[in-house]
Amino acid sequence: MISNTLTRKFVSVWVAAAILMVYSIVITAKPVVRTGGVLVVGEVTVDGQKISSGGTFFSDSTIVTAADSHAVLSLGKLGRIELLPNSSLSLTLADNGITGTMNSGRSRVSTPAGVAVNITTKDGAINVDGSEATSFDINTENVSTIVGTKSGLAELTSGAIVNEVAAGENGVAGVYPPQAQFIARLATTGNRPITINGASAVGGATIPTGAIIETPDQVVATIDLGTLGDLEIAPNSQLSLDFDHTGNTVKVNLKRGCVKIRTKDNVNGEVETPDGVKTKTDSKKRASVCYLAGGSSPASSGGGLSGGAIAAIVAAIGGGTAVLIYVLTKDDEIVSPAR
Repeated sequence: MISNTLTRKFVSVWVAAAILMVYSIVITAKPVVRTGGVLVVGEVTVDGQKISSGGTFFSDSTIVTAADSHAVLSLGKLGRIELLPNSSLSLTLADNGITGTMNSGRSRVSTPAGVAVNITTKDGAINVDGSEATSFDINTENVSTIVGTKSGLAELTSGAIVNEVAAGENGVAGVYPPQAQFIARLATTGNRPITINGASAVGGATIPTGAIIETPDQVVATIDLGTLGDLEIAPNSQLSLDFDHTGNTVKVNLKRGCVKIRTKDNVNGEVETPDGVKTKTDSKKRASVCYLAGGSSPASSGGGLSGGAIAAIVAAIGGGTAVLIYVLTKDDEIVSPAR
């Protein structure tokens, strides 16, 4: 009788332990549902369904913004992502990482230390190892993906080409990073931002050869080309800049606005405008050029204007609908437009 009782107790304990073990396994195996919050301006969809501010999206979702719309994705301890107009992002969230695909458009990603990031695009992949807090922009609207890093370090990989894009730098998918002696440095009025290869950049940013540069209203940009010289760009100007330290050349393709180029000895400088006019640096290694959109250059000089006296250069921007007056000092320094 005592033997049967002990047997029943042993079986009961064993069954209880087995049930507890199975329950623990089920609880452990239960998937963690990862979500994020959304702040919406305009029309935004998640997996094809319209969503409003304060809504929630799940991991493995695709978020799309319409024209004149944007979304801020709050990812909790993982950071945040801002999706700009006409953009699409497929996003997967993990405990300490973010993965996704930037299908189109532009985004701004900010993550704290300890969060790894891997986002692929049409022609590259952006990786952050999580060793430090990082903030960077992704732009897929141009021919090649452009990454601009605000803080930390992002790595842009395209095929066999790897660009380490440090704070204040821009990287272009498929383009080898410039060698150290080929790096140009940017300074701007009041350290206000300009646009380089479609991404925002401020003073201290590095500029690769072949960069497309655009200055906004009231911002003068100066580019230090090291042993080649320097370039000043007036407000409301757009150009492409090519330079070669090995060949000792600097070439500016001015689309609109005004520039002043100064080169060192034995360096050839040239400014070309859309009408085919090429202005080369003179014996003083200087050239000043302005271009009226849709017309010929209103003023250009190989070394300054009329004996270096103060001059006003009128540049019509936007097909002649707006007129700005750029003032050059006796040393041909470009200053903000006169109003």
